[in-house]
Amino acid sequence: MDGLTFFFLIAGGYCVLLFFDVFFKSCCHYPYLQLLENLGINISYFTIKWKTKALNRLIIKWGNARPQFWKVWFSIGTFTSLAFLPISIYIIFISIYWLFFNSTSQVSEPLISPVVPGLNLPVSELGYYSIALLICSIVHELGHALAAVIEDVGTLELGCNVYFILPVAFVSLPTDKLYAINHKKRLGIVSAGVWHNIVLSFIAYLLYCSLPTIFSPLYNYGDSVSVSGVNKNSPLNDPTKGLSVDDIIIAINNCDILNENYWYHCLHDRYVLRPAVCIKSDLVNTLDESVPLKHLGSGYVECCDPKNSKNICFEYIDNETNELELPGHVCLPGRTVMEQSANFCTKSPHSCPSDSYCFQPVLPNDTYLFKIITNTKNIIYLGNPNDLFQTMDISSYVKKTNLFSVSFPEKVTKLVKYIVVISLGLAFVNILPFAFMDGEYILQTLALIIFTNIVDKKKIVQTVNVITWISTIILIVYLVYSLFLLL
Repeated sequence: MDGLTFFFLIAGGYCVLLFFDVFFKSCCHYPYLQLLENLGINISYFTIKWKTKALNRLIIKWGNARPQFWKVWFSIGTFTSLAFLPISIYIIFISIYWLFFNSTSQVSEPLISPVVPGLNLPVSELGYYSIALLICSIVHELGHALAAVIEDVGTLELGCNVYFILPVAFVSLPTDKLYAINHKKRLGIVSAGVWHNIVLSFIAYLLYCSLPTIFSPLYNYGDSVSVSGVNKNSPLNDPTKGLSVDDIIIAINNCDILNENYWYHCLHDRYVLRPAVCIKSDLVNTLDESVPLKHLGSGYVECCDPKNSKNICFEYIDNETNELELPGHVCLPGRTVMEQSANFCTKSPHSCPSDSYCFQPVLPNDTYLFKIITNTKNIIYLGNPNDLFQTMDISSYVKKTNLFSVSFPEKVTKLVKYIVVISLGLAFVNILPFAFMDGEYILQTLALIIFTNIVDKKKIVQTVNVITWISTIILIVYLVYSLFLLL
């Protein structure tokens, strides 16, 4: 399912939900409204809101269980969040400079980009993103709620808003009590969410690094990769000559595949994309079907009959030690050559065993020859590496048993990775003085602590508001321009 179809289905679902919401409000006015109120649900255009007071007692219970621990915890959190503020300011300034003022390249890519499903976020990973966002926002709001309980401010209600498909948790605090307490205590409450996101990101990162060890009883990691999915339209979707789920890939051409990163690296390596192989002279003399050499422009030559699609033109690469005993260009069956050639000679000095010579396939642009070595067979593929990227899923984990599928650790890894990135991103966005973010209240409270005895409180608040809206406008311009570059 492509991104556009997916979003239309979600939009259609919202339209149906909104229709029934309006219908029941018209026909069953009081019972339906009473039901919504009891459940704490509100339905509007592409938004579902849920709130409850039932969790307030649980938050109070957690906060009162170890009050001294929580006081120390949020004191550390306040200092950590404030230390994170200059780092975030530096990152955003560098990002702005890189995007608008970097003259080293014609088009600068943004260091920080907005996440747009279907553009830089695959639709297939929206589930991971949504779950990670929900977890990160719950931990964030839990920080505010616990800090408020510790300082006797309390909470009004907790809930979750679903904007189209993205869930975001929230907590409502009594504003009068919040602004009645000491500035330092208030700073601990408004910065608690950032602190919790930093801690969550750190813990999730440690978990991410530990996953290969955690899964080691059931999966091997670090010596090969396995196929976790093959698209039905993939050119390699062939049980006999292609790849299938659970196949173990050991190498591509002369590049060993140790994990998923190696897979992507090898398919971008120019030595892998343009391999040279050692071919025995007997094989050349037996199978050569060369025709008069044709120069087709752009350095591309043809020495094979275009009607025979199985043959490929190979060019001899001189290693400056052997005398040329074979033609400079030979026409050979590509599959046979790659299957029988055990040695690669891509890199200088292009050395081969005795009675073998180094030849490189001559192919049109964007066409490459691969020898994919698996645990059971060798696969010869002639095509574009993008087809492999887009139509196959690769996992760094290789099954030891059949208890779980190879996709299980991959899904866990992907979710944990999203939690690391999103949690750190929420901390970054919320510490900066942007409108409607925690940074607005953090900066205001911090300014009141520092300048209360020097400057009038009203002027401090006004100045912070000006700074907040200027930084918000800059952020909007940055995000809009970044989005333009993504399109």
